[in-house]
Amino acid sequence: MLHIVCALKPEARPLLDHFSLRPLPDEPRIYHNADAHISLTLSGIGKSAAAGAVGRTHEYFDADRSHAWLNLGIAGHADLPVGQMAIIKKVTDAASGQTWFPSRVFPVTIPAHDLLTLDEPGSDYREELFDMECAGFFRAVSDVATLELAQALKIVSDNADTPLDSVNPALAGRLVQQNLPVIENIIDQLLTLSELLRDLNDAGPDYNAIVRQRHFTVSQQHQLRSVLRKWRALQPGDKGPAESVAGKKTATEVLHYLQAELNKAPIRLT
Repeated sequence: MLHIVCALKPEARPLLDHFSLRPLPDEPRIYHNADAHISLTLSGIGKSAAAGAVGRTHEYFDADRSHAWLNLGIAGHADLPVGQMAIIKKVTDAASGQTWFPSRVFPVTIPAHDLLTLDEPGSDYREELFDMECAGFFRAVSDVATLELAQALKIVSDNADTPLDSVNPALAGRLVQQNLPVIENIIDQLLTLSELLRDLNDAGPDYNAIVRQRHFTVSQQHQLRSVLRKWRALQPGDKGPAESVAGKKTATEVLHYLQAELNKAPIRLT
């Protein structure tokens, strides 16, 4: 499943229409299409609002780490043309200096740019994109999601030649509509990755116990599931390995240990 977070309804409207997303009766700021496996939450403006939207969405859908997340919205830049869309490769919170580096595990045809999240609207145009929500989105989503499945897309709405006071709701909607084919392609890839993780999540209770306490990349999650399936096949009556890796602090240490134990295990013919 994919969860999209947008600040305001004008920039979300093309997605609501295209994916036939309808408001939930008990959560009118969350839109959903169960058949499309997509939700969209309107956060409002600002970091705290974006973080709160992630929290509400996560709680409502009881989202696990196989769910994908996307922050979509408009942003300013010094000289990128209005309408240019970018995928974000580094997010910095201007107030705290905290940074996030979204990992891209699928091909894209649009440029990747850094982004700075401000606490107030700004007209000091710079060489990175800037908005008011993205840092809050990543601060919250990093606690509940696999970061390779958390991405941000920003569309340039203003620059030094076309300043912020030229931006209006109609423009925001048009910019998203113009970029809808590329947005849809990225949504499809995130949904495919989410479905892959969900389908692979058959490694038993040890899997959740192990990944809950350590950061595993998407590739490492695949490796862990494979190792745990082999463990069950080779040692079907044995106690699971979650307790035996309790002292391992990193995903790499866990994987090396489990593989070494499997290499020592006798093949049982039944």
